[in-house]
Amino acid sequence: MPHCFGIVGHGIVGSVLSRLLCNHGARVLSYDCLLDSQETAALMQKKIEDDQSKACSLGEVLGAGDYILSVVTPQSCREIADRVSRSLHAHQVFVDLTSTSPAVKRGVGAIVTNGGAKFVEGVILGAVSSFTSPVILLGGPDGESAASIFQQYGLAARFYSAEVGRAAAFKMLRSIFSKGIEALLVETLVAARRAGLRDEVWEEILATLSTGKVEETLETWIRSHAHSAQRRCHEMQEASRFLDEIGIRHVLPRASGQVFARSFELGVSKAFPQEPESFREVIEYLEQQERAVPRPVEQRGDGGPYP
Repeated sequence: MPHCFGIVGHGIVGSVLSRLLCNHGARVLSYDCLLDSQETAALMQKKIEDDQSKACSLGEVLGAGDYILSVVTPQSCREIADRVSRSLHAHQVFVDLTSTSPAVKRGVGAIVTNGGAKFVEGVILGAVSSFTSPVILLGGPDGESAASIFQQYGLAARFYSAEVGRAAAFKMLRSIFSKGIEALLVETLVAARRAGLRDEVWEEILATLSTGKVEETLETWIRSHAHSAQRRCHEMQEASRFLDEIGIRHVLPRASGQVFARSFELGVSKAFPQEPESFREVIEYLEQQERAVPRPVEQRGDGGPYP
């Protein structure tokens, strides 16, 4: 008998998961808060049915699902966990797939397990496409068995760690890079267009990161960071002035300059009078120095919204 998956939050991710699971023989029930409103219920029910799932109340989803997949907004994940924990049973597995911090994942996990059900941490990597499964990392004591079941139903899931929060930490750190690159490209190319150099700058970016050179280029940037942090800080200051001159609002050159300035203040240039052999030496040094310097209270993240 096929497993029954309950989807809570039938947005873009819920839609993709529904189609994939149904196409691989699973039984899928979906609930979305838009089903509770007369103004939006009909459209949401049609969307769910178009995705081959069955529109249900939250109670019906919780009553029948072997695996409950929570793909609600990050702001709602604790509330949903609290609501469902009162209705789940020991044989059921609640999988939180929202994009949240490790601390939030652990908090949601505690709510679910204290209610008697099993909890699996899940994170989704990369863009979500309508045609293929995104990569899904699963964690927690029941993560390995859940990954095996997910794979049977067409999901590109793999077990990451028995420790809840570790997969979320990986995703958060990966996002700093991937979203940072996206922001960097957008800000750079908008400015390049204003300067009449969009295509030339784009071609230079592609050449810099061309196949076969990426690893070497990235390692070189970090190794040379040791003795070039101060110079690069000054270069970013000049870049900021240039963007001011051509009327482009900007964030990243100023922020990048602050990173270079901080490395210089932490003594990275004195620590490496010669360029180190490995980029890992630079990263290890900076992390140790950061650990030794307490952050002001106002710089500590509290999980709240950005100003």
